[in-house]
Amino acid sequence: MGQKIHPIGFRIGVSEPWRSRWFARGKDYPAKVLLDFNVRKLIKQRFRKGIVSRVDIQQRGDRMTLGMLVTRKGEVIGRGYATRDQLVADIEKLTGMEVKLDIQEVRHWDLDSQTVAENLAAAIERRISPRFQMKRIMENTMNAGAEGIKIQVSGRIDGKEMSRTMTVRTGRVPLSTLSARIDYGFSEAATSYGILGVKVWIFTGVTVRG
Repeated sequence: MGQKIHPIGFRIGVSEPWRSRWFARGKDYPAKVLLDFNVRKLIKQRFRKGIVSRVDIQQRGDRMTLGMLVTRKGEVIGRGYATRDQLVADIEKLTGMEVKLDIQEVRHWDLDSQTVAENLAAAIERRISPRFQMKRIMENTMNAGAEGIKIQVSGRIDGKEMSRTMTVRTGRVPLSTLSARIDYGFSEAATSYGILGVKVWIFTGVTVRG
């Protein structure tokens, strides 16, 4: 029987940092976890697929600092900072905290697994063939400098009656090596014949620890 673990959680403290940073005592812990979930959900719902790659949350007292990694910074900020200011106001209303946003742009879209997964899901929703799109993504990612990539799409692919899993990979993707920098992304494509799950693993190299 296969044993599976989240590639990011597996490497926390080794080659991956914590995505949430705060301290909680006893019964406060579940409430803080739920608050983190709701904040990320609000941000994801505000923008279309492929815009927000990652959200890092830091809570200290009654202040919350959000680090957002995005593909189109201008779209997140908006004209005259209108979109950003509205997002801050909505998060402050949700959390009851003072919120500060730190928005950074993704350097290489083809090496960011969450962006790749969401763009693939969006393409599937537009009825583009997953097989054709996966081949193009692999070529772009390897040309961008990745050492390996694995893509998996599950569900009623192309509207077939039986759900199945289609997996393609190229290069090396050492999921069991802790020092390997594995970027993992997941998204869902909502189609007329059901929801398809999209998973992407990108191996960008090995972390050197001194």
